[in-house]
Amino acid sequence: MSSNLNISVRTSDLAVLQGVLDDAGYDSTSSLADPKYYNIAVKLLFNLYNDGMTSPAALSIELSRHFGKTPLSSKSSAEFEKNRKRVQGIRSAVVVKSPTGA
Repeated sequence: MSSNLNISVRTSDLAVLQGVLDDAGYDSTSSLADPKYYNIAVKLLFNLYNDGMTSPAALSIELSRHFGKTPLSSKSSAEFEKNRKRVQGIRSAVVVKSPTGA
């Protein structure tokens, strides 16, 4: 298994990725201090970007999550809860409004 990345990136895309790395604290000094984490961060960003994630904010969040800097929310999203109830066969409460609006 090769560790080389064979991904084509435009200069403007590279600037976005470099900005995400810089904002996360991965600059030239951190790459010299700990090249292992810098290389992992770069590979992660390239893979995410290649998979279609182009938002700098989303890339930053994923980078933080990967290295354990952003805690995951302990509250489930509304969409997750809705799907969970469907899978478990739990019916949602039905709200009935009276025709008079009372």
